[in-house]
Amino acid sequence: MKQKDKRRQRPASHTRLRNISLPDLDVLDDVRERTEFKTRRTALKQHDSFKVDAELVPGRILEIKSNYLYIVEAGNETHTATLSGRLRQFLYSSRTLSAVGDRVELDTSVSPDYRIENILPRKNTLSRYSQGSFQKEIILAANIDQVVVTASWLMPMLKPGLIDRYLCIANLQGLGAVVVINKIDLCEDRSELDELLSYYRDCGYQTFCTSTLSGEGMPELREALKGKDSVFSGQSGTGKSSLINWLEPGLDLDTAEVSDFNEKGKHTTSQSILIPWSFGGHILDTPGIKTINLHSDAKPMLPKIFPGFSQLAERCRFRDCTHSHEEDCSVLDALEAGNIPPDRYESYLRIMDSL
Repeated sequence: MKQKDKRRQRPASHTRLRNISLPDLDVLDDVRERTEFKTRRTALKQHDSFKVDAELVPGRILEIKSNYLYIVEAGNETHTATLSGRLRQFLYSSRTLSAVGDRVELDTSVSPDYRIENILPRKNTLSRYSQGSFQKEIILAANIDQVVVTASWLMPMLKPGLIDRYLCIANLQGLGAVVVINKIDLCEDRSELDELLSYYRDCGYQTFCTSTLSGEGMPELREALKGKDSVFSGQSGTGKSSLINWLEPGLDLDTAEVSDFNEKGKHTTSQSILIPWSFGGHILDTPGIKTINLHSDAKPMLPKIFPGFSQLAERCRFRDCTHSHEEDCSVLDALEAGNIPPDRYESYLRIMDSL
């Protein structure tokens, strides 16, 4: 018998890797990450680099092409850079390793093969969270000054509850916020809109009614953006890219019509990108999203950071008042007195229930 015939045949392994088609990455939110090949020492070791020949210069991420390919602004120049292999070994709590707006240290010693050697600590982030059992953080932007919460009067229809969620996230992160109601030329009776906006104005938020067709409100919006790093965020189809094209002619960002059937916008912005304004500051255009979620850990803080509730919560009898059933609750008293619109209070309860 030949030697090769005597070889023992190994049984087929049941752990063999196979290609799997996933139509939606959200299905992975209920699955814990396997950590055999990644360390949990992120907080302690992430910023430690032992390279002695690196030439590090400060930079900022303008665009993320993929998980490991970036457009970085350093000085007055932009470079294509990759992510250091050292940074890829850590287990991050967020879905992505970095975000647009991150300040980094760029290694230029291997020019033109630039490498991001370190991601500096973030001043703040604008994040949403997945809906699975293990809520994964999805960072939309980092190191920004204010959020431009963009909604539209029609096509798609105005959703104040979505505005409330964005304002809650801005308050949690210590970000400034501006409320923009676009496509105001489609509004025939503004009494209902004025009532909604008056509540946000009383809470201290700047509000603008804009139209890229008539130009209404656009000069005032430009003044609010001047010299600041802002992020446009909101539902798809509200006209974020159209607003940016009006404010900065020549960018020619893609736009699309809203469906007449379901009033849903198309995702013309496929990825976040940081763009410098000609009048000072930067604008970060993000893909539109249908829903935005808060982390369940934010539930105890929601009664204090919901728009209009911060000062009232200080006068409640109980420090952990949820403004739902407690005695001597300032929010419930203000609701009964007509100082808080019932719609805003119901929006607060919906967010609490979702957490």
